[in-house]
Amino acid sequence: MSVETESPAEETWHRVADVDELSDGALKSAMVKGKPLVLACLGGRYGALDGRCPHAGGPLAEGTLENGVLVCPWHGREYDPFDGRCEGYVPVRAYKVEVRPDGIYVAT
Repeated sequence: MSVETESPAEETWHRVADVDELSDGALKSAMVKGKPLVLACLGGRYGALDGRCPHAGGPLAEGTLENGVLVCPWHGREYDPFDGRCEGYVPVRAYKVEVRPDGIYVAT
């Protein structure tokens, strides 16, 4: 699901989920312009990252949220679900997220 809207800053916003679609601690895959993303819900906050681990291309949406980090299912690399940082390694690109009355949106 992807609905695009423009913001004044020239970003394109894509609707990637319903507001009540993710429970706390859940991950969801989303496709935006043919690119896989992973949406995370943790502690009432939402984060969106590139959907592939930069280490070996692991599908991050198939990972888990453990102790506040997103764990890659292939090799266990740990990424911050909100900014994509991975201590000592290449980060994953993070995207802006907005929760609106009609859904959760990601900016590209």
